[in-house]
Amino acid sequence: MLANRRTITLLLDVYLDSIHPNFPLFCERELWVGWRDGSFPQGDSDFMSLMCLCALSAQHVGDGALFNDNIDAPERTNLREAYVAEATRLVPFDFEKSDLNLVRSYAFLALLGAQTGNNAMLHKYLGLCHGISAQLNLQDESRWLPTITACEAEVRRRLWWSIYRLEVHTACVLGSMVRVSETRCGVGYPTGAHHPAFIPGRNGQFEDWFDGWNTTTDLYRVLEHAISDLRAKHRPGHSILGRMDSPDPATIMTRLSQIQEHLLPQFVTPASRSDDSGRNRCGFQAPNIICTIHLARLLSCMSSDDNPLLACKVASDLINSIMGIPLEYIRATGSPLIQQLAGVGHILIGIGKKHQLPQEHYTQITQVIHSILSLLELLAAQSIVASSTRDRLRNLLSELEEVYAVTSNEVEIDALDAGQIIHLLQEVEDHDLGHAVFPSELLTDFTWLYPAYP
Repeated sequence: MLANRRTITLLLDVYLDSIHPNFPLFCERELWVGWRDGSFPQGDSDFMSLMCLCALSAQHVGDGALFNDNIDAPERTNLREAYVAEATRLVPFDFEKSDLNLVRSYAFLALLGAQTGNNAMLHKYLGLCHGISAQLNLQDESRWLPTITACEAEVRRRLWWSIYRLEVHTACVLGSMVRVSETRCGVGYPTGAHHPAFIPGRNGQFEDWFDGWNTTTDLYRVLEHAISDLRAKHRPGHSILGRMDSPDPATIMTRLSQIQEHLLPQFVTPASRSDDSGRNRCGFQAPNIICTIHLARLLSCMSSDDNPLLACKVASDLINSIMGIPLEYIRATGSPLIQQLAGVGHILIGIGKKHQLPQEHYTQITQVIHSILSLLELLAAQSIVASSTRDRLRNLLSELEEVYAVTSNEVEIDALDAGQIIHLLQEVEDHDLGHAVFPSELLTDFTWLYPAYP
């Protein structure tokens, strides 16, 4: 069953449609053409990376985290456990046979841990990604062999920056450290279209989707510093060389504004699903850019002066931006949007507990939190993670209300209700799209980087 050609073809298509736009770990031409003409996989190393790809794709299928929801129900069952078992059996822990397929395999399994909420798996394989990257000098182009092809250099760049982005994301939501700072990376950005368009359904007009992907990488690099600055404020630490200054929040905000001002139109407004996969991939970049830029802004404003009004405005802008994301992208992305919603709510509750806010400011914070809860309520019917996140956020809100000795009935809430949210989402949803479905058990051990205050 695992080697069934029809099943693997389906899972390869799932990868290219739903995962590759965010984590392009392969050269698409080598994968797509190679599988169809029989030149891929060529050996054990290729097969190992293929099984890891299938394990992650099968997880997306099982979770319904798909861009195109046209997979028959029987294909959703009995695939995940078998492919995960085979992938983990094939992937070694030593670097005796170090190649890009091993890097890719570790990355796929780390992403699988992130998708399923298995934090131990995520940390284990992300750590191995860093180990094999050091072994292959992946973080420094000047140490790459001059004989490698342009295609291999492109794939190395994609792998490195994909690992970096996952590292920053993990540090943000789980509180771990960023092991390799962007200031220490000597790797150029991928160019994307290093082969002519070759896949049916691409007219060549939107082959610049990697410009958006690279912009998101820029934002993750800024986000790294926003995380570091916020942690330095709340968890003071000193180098053996003395106090080490972190970037000024104003510098972070300025850089975010510069990036936003230069966005191309196709990366500003998410495009609805089309028959052109290049256009769709541009659409994938838009929500990534929207969410990452707002998250970095929120952390930066928290680091600057804990201004609750500014934090509420940024959080409200983020929620409104999420409302404008077509559901097919939310569904395919899976976990990150739920993580961001939970994190934003946690931050705002932390502000409320830290400060004795005037009633007006307290009301504004609870308005945003209730809007988040309304969105989670809408998603909860189809998503276990949305349901559990909603319940946890409600509990935190109750604690905040106890601090202020105010019941929810005494506060006038002007948040969007579920009916309004449905209306907004339907404006960007195709009628045959179905409901957004997120992976389960993501936030069981959710740890946000902003400290909870007693």
